[in-house]
Amino acid sequence: MSSATHPSTKSHHEHTQGSCPVTGRTHEFCPPQNGDSRSPCPALNALANHGYLPRDGKDISAMDLVRGLKNGYHLSTVLAYILSFGGMLLLGQVRRVSLADLARHGLIEHNASLAHRDDINGAEYAPTKVDRRLLAALCAEGGKVLPNRMTLEDAVRIRIKREAECGALDPVHAEIARGEIVIAIGVLGGKDAAKNGVSISALHEWMRHERLPSGWKPDHTQGLYQTYKMSKFVRDRMKAIKAQQSSERAVKL
Repeated sequence: MSSATHPSTKSHHEHTQGSCPVTGRTHEFCPPQNGDSRSPCPALNALANHGYLPRDGKDISAMDLVRGLKNGYHLSTVLAYILSFGGMLLLGQVRRVSLADLARHGLIEHNASLAHRDDINGAEYAPTKVDRRLLAALCAEGGKVLPNRMTLEDAVRIRIKREAECGALDPVHAEIARGEIVIAIGVLGGKDAAKNGVSISALHEWMRHERLPSGWKPDHTQGLYQTYKMSKFVRDRMKAIKAQQSSERAVKL
C-alpha cells in the first residue's frame, strides 16, 4: 500500500470511468482532476485518490464503499458494512452515489466539523475543501497528553471547542462527529491508538492532502467494538467536562 506520489500525477489528465491513466491499477496517490467528485470526508477522498474507490469519485455503490474501507483502512467487515450501508440510508440513496453527495447539509455532513467550515446561509451543499485555519487549530490541540500525538483526550477538547463555537449537535450528528475523529485516530494511529493516539503530522498529511500518510500501513483491523469503546470514551469525557464547566459557571454567578 503505497502513499507515494507518481512523478506525473501533477500533469492534467482525466479519470475516465473511475480509472487513472497515470497510476494504472496501482494504489499510488493521484490528486483529483477536473470533473472529479469529492466529499467533506478526507477518509473517502483519500480512498479515491489512491484508487480504492473510483478515482473520479462517481457511481459508487455500497459494496464499493465496503471494499474500499476494508482494503484501504483494514476496517472489519461489520464496521465497513455499517458505515457504508448506513451512510447510503442517511443519504436516501440506495443504489449509487458520488462523493459530492456526502456534502448535502444535514444528512451525514454536519456543522462543527474539525476541518471544514459550517454550511453557509442554508446552502444545500456544505464546503468540501479543508479549511487550513481549522486544521491548524485541530493540530495545535494535540500534544497536550503525549508529545506530537493526537490522543482521544485531545479529541475530546477540540470537539467541545468546536461545538461551543458552532452550536451543539443533535444526537445523531454528535455520534457521527465523534465517530469521524475516533476512526481516524484508531486507523492511522495503529493498534495502540486508544492509548497512544496518532502522529499529528500523519493526521495533518491525511486531512490536508487527502492521501495516506507517508510510510503508513495498517497494523490491525479496526473493528466495531473497539471503535465503540473509543467513541464512548470521547462521549463520556465530553459530558463530564461540560458538566464541570457548567458547575464552574454557576459558582461564578
